[in-house]
Amino acid sequence: MPKVLLLTGPAGSGKTTIARLLAQNSGWIRISEDDIWPRLFGKNRGILGSAEHRGKRAQVHDIVFKAVLSALAHGRNVVIDATVHEAPPEAFDEYSGFFDDRSIEWELRVLYPRLEVAVARDANRESWHLGAQSIGSLHAKFTGTVFSRDSFIDNSDEPPERTVARLLETTAGAV
Repeated sequence: MPKVLLLTGPAGSGKTTIARLLAQNSGWIRISEDDIWPRLFGKNRGILGSAEHRGKRAQVHDIVFKAVLSALAHGRNVVIDATVHEAPPEAFDEYSGFFDDRSIEWELRVLYPRLEVAVARDANRESWHLGAQSIGSLHAKFTGTVFSRDSFIDNSDEPPERTVARLLETTAGAV
């Protein structure tokens, strides 16, 4: 039975890199919120927590959910690359509700490198940067109070390929 992996973490945690590697090397279907948001709204996401942001997030999630259902209908494992904060946890609640209401087998993994590693990764991006202050703020939102600490993966000191191997070893969706 195909599985869904919701891969999250702060900016600079390696979500996009890991999700791309899973898709390239293990045949998973990659769905990225970071690809959908700018296509729909450019840089204007609305203020986090505002009615505008919630409405836009609902549109993004609608696209993600339709893509998930299509991939699963074709027997494919899915990795969703999304920044789903613990504070506020509404986006995570929307994902878990969607999966649970449809009895979809899924797992959450939180990539969580040390702060200095996330900041360095952000600084080394070729296309865009959030900056150390924003990375620190996002990093602090992942506390282990909403998400089980068992879901956290410290990928600070390993190459992305090793993180992918660990995910495949520990995720029920491993193929």
